[in-house]
Amino acid sequence: MTLINLSDILILLGAGAFIALIGVLAGAFVMFRGTKAVPGETMFGGVHKGQVFSIPDPLEDEPKEQSEAEKLLLEKTNKFLKVFSGGVDK
Repeated sequence: MTLINLSDILILLGAGAFIALIGVLAGAFVMFRGTKAVPGETMFGGVHKGQVFSIPDPLEDEPKEQSEAEKLLLEKTNKFLKVFSGGVDK
């Protein structure tokens, strides 16, 4: 039966501390990239270059008539939200 030397214990503690430090730094990097990223940015590659396009929808530009139910719902929602704005209409 062999006894663990003090040097072995220190080496194991140092290796554990190094692994923990790497984990903390990796977590900090992920959090930094997550909070400072702009839309479309990848983790390591940055923002993609290129132009985004969309196909115009002719029905999207047409004015839509609101039904009575939609008008009533909008009126009730505005009345409810007025409570949180201190009674001031926007």
